[in-house]
Amino acid sequence: MLKREELTAERIEQIVQDARKAGYDFFLSAEQRAASLRQAMTRYAPGDEAWVFAYGSLMWNPALEFAESSTCLVKGWHRSFCFWTPLGRGTPELPGLMLALERGGACEGIAYRLAPDQVKSELAILWNREMLAGFYKPQWVTATLRDGRTVTAVTFEVDTDHCQYCGNLPVEKQAHHIAFAEGRRGACRDYLANTAAHARALGIHDPYIEDMVVRVAHLRGEDVQPSAPPILESLAPGEA
Repeated sequence: MLKREELTAERIEQIVQDARKAGYDFFLSAEQRAASLRQAMTRYAPGDEAWVFAYGSLMWNPALEFAESSTCLVKGWHRSFCFWTPLGRGTPELPGLMLALERGGACEGIAYRLAPDQVKSELAILWNREMLAGFYKPQWVTATLRDGRTVTAVTFEVDTDHCQYCGNLPVEKQAHHIAFAEGRRGACRDYLANTAAHARALGIHDPYIEDMVVRVAHLRGEDVQPSAPPILESLAPGEA
């Protein structure tokens, strides 16, 4: 599990330096991440609360402090294993795959509400985490919460111009890399399993994720049955 203390500016700077020494020059500097955050925050009114939309590991390991959370639906976007990770959950020889949002469809996830006094600190931590390698383009999306409220939340769309982008990868190849890739942050299949399990616990049913769980299990010679949509539940602060 990723911890807050791993997302400090000093720790992230060391990761960036190490990655660049290894030839991954697309990792963003502190100045580039700060500029990205400033640009995103032009949509934010100082003193207001802010919302964050989570669709992958942020659902089960947010490492954020927040005032409220709720399952939600975002239309116009879908989850996709669409960019390579040769370091965290893979290697240059067998890179793993990470989730991002791509255009089209709909996506259920979690919306986290940041109180006004949390916005600056928590978004800085979020940017250190999500914008580290420049895979994403921050986007503000409309999320419909479980109770019917509609909020605007910041989230992360894949940058299709990034050198690690691999959209339209055949699903069989996706499954192979997820099944067998492992890196310094663990196995890619664990990332999938955690995302699927937490989604089910929240009442989120994503056929794409469930199909990938079955494919990965079969590749590894394991038996698994696809999950049926469970009963909808909410997530209390700090329980991710």
